[in-house]
Amino acid sequence: MPSVPAKILIGISSDPDESKQLLSRAISVLAHPNDNIVAIHVLGQSKRESVTKSQSQLRRAKAYVISVLGEFARTCQSKQVNLEAKVIFCSSIGRGLVEEAKSIFADYLLLCSSRNQSNR
Repeated sequence: MPSVPAKILIGISSDPDESKQLLSRAISVLAHPNDNIVAIHVLGQSKRESVTKSQSQLRRAKAYVISVLGEFARTCQSKQVNLEAKVIFCSSIGRGLVEEAKSIFADYLLLCSSRNQSNR
């Protein structure tokens, strides 16, 4: 009996190496044929930012996420896994990730750990 395809939401950080490592693990270990992987980058936004600045930031972020996903297209195709890129604005990155996970009914939410941050 075939299983229901899973929805896997992956938070893409601004560190491309860390993001690629997380995507690679999700594709090779977690994902199965017909699963959907949504790679999301959440941009923090203050209410004072101009529309022009926001649009520019959005264009750069979309290009970044697409470039991170680019090297996984063939692997996903051969494994029959659907790969999607998404960029959203939210005043809180954590809230944005949780809201998106709820809105797409994600089965999994994968996040990068920040190894470079010092403990204070």
